[in-house]
Amino acid sequence: MAATVHYSAPDYPALVREALEYRFPRPIKRHPVIDELPEPAMFNLVHILTGMRRSGKTFHLFQLINDLMDAGTTRERILYFNFADERLQPMPPDALNQVVTEYWRQCPTAREQGAFLFLDEVQETEHWQGCCQRLAEHERVTLVITGSSSKLSSEQIATQFRGRSYSHEVLPLSFREYCDFHGLDAPSGSDNAFSAQTVTAMESAFDRYLIEGGFPGVQTLPNAGRIDMLQSYMRDVVARDVAEQLGRGEIALANQIALFVLRNTACELAVNKLTAQLEQVGYRLYWNKARRILDLMEQAFLCYELNEYTTSLKPNTTTVPKIYAEDPGLAYAVSRANQQDVGKRLETTVYLELRRRQAGRRTDSITSLTMPTAKQEKVDFLIGDALGIEPYSAIQVTADMTTPKTKVREIRGLEETMKRMPGVNGIIITLRENDVIHTSSGDIHVIPAWRWALQTQSR
Repeated sequence: MAATVHYSAPDYPALVREALEYRFPRPIKRHPVIDELPEPAMFNLVHILTGMRRSGKTFHLFQLINDLMDAGTTRERILYFNFADERLQPMPPDALNQVVTEYWRQCPTAREQGAFLFLDEVQETEHWQGCCQRLAEHERVTLVITGSSSKLSSEQIATQFRGRSYSHEVLPLSFREYCDFHGLDAPSGSDNAFSAQTVTAMESAFDRYLIEGGFPGVQTLPNAGRIDMLQSYMRDVVARDVAEQLGRGEIALANQIALFVLRNTACELAVNKLTAQLEQVGYRLYWNKARRILDLMEQAFLCYELNEYTTSLKPNTTTVPKIYAEDPGLAYAVSRANQQDVGKRLETTVYLELRRRQAGRRTDSITSLTMPTAKQEKVDFLIGDALGIEPYSAIQVTADMTTPKTKVREIRGLEETMKRMPGVNGIIITLRENDVIHTSSGDIHVIPAWRWALQTQSR
């Protein structure tokens, strides 16, 4: 007969006291994903930071907390608690409620005056949705929570919080943030002229950014250590956020699909092609299962699918979407040594920056475009909203346009788009070139990627 194992309950008073005495680090300032937190009140919206593991959600919380304390909020009115703490294991079903209740016991005036609650990795607890909903509706609080898994996907949030939450996506470092982390004095992207020294420095930094990427935790690591760490990030997401939905026996298959997706960033991804290639190396995979795994990877923020532009309410099921990795450094780290993919990683970087700038916009404010012509000219990104106030922009991305064939292809797609969609701005983003190309449909601006990436974000 197996011996009965007895587990002791977590020491909530000690854990909460430790949390209240925690000295928050001052991270390098990032572009805020929450513009301003409301004062504590009943029925405040629950702010939810979502994003891939290790993208910097916890340090966004620290940034918000430091801003509050700098503005005069007393320490006892702020509770930060990380539910990934191993001392909570095995996690009791009422862990979240116990932590908050103990906080009220230790800081009763915070309950009266209103408290700021920052709950990290809250999805590790059971019944967290109902508890957060109750706190938001019945207590004077400002509630900010984070999570990484599919339990905090947009579908789960919409179902559980019924319109009483505000979701904010945290991506790895932008290029400007990358410069800040490395102590580089990045100029304003709106400047009209740059010295030769600035151009050289920014080109070199952007080249490194395409290799190193923007995950904060790898910025100080040597090359080998960075690659190992980024590969472990991918495996961690697959094991903890994807396989937990499929079953542990599917980890090997899910890892193969993750590698395929990340190595083919900025490429069209047909599920039929994916299943065929995996079958060639011994995996038996049906279309529905492959589709399910891809959906879980997108919910875990490992990758994103980009839809084709359409004005029809019914999606075009014949088009093949493009897929983009969460980070160019992640794509580089898992790619084969003989893979020449700088153009793909550049396009991925542009997509991610567009995603930052389009946060809060309507669905499909970023799409790809295929013109309905005999040659079916393609545009990498069409940005805009048919009901929005900003004009549409059509963007092509290419590492360089030194070959005549490439230059003609990139210009032709934009020229045809500008002809059929008057008012569209045509842009080509390259690694080095800076030019204005005059066409019969309007001017096309060629801009180096580093300068475009440093332009002011719009939110």
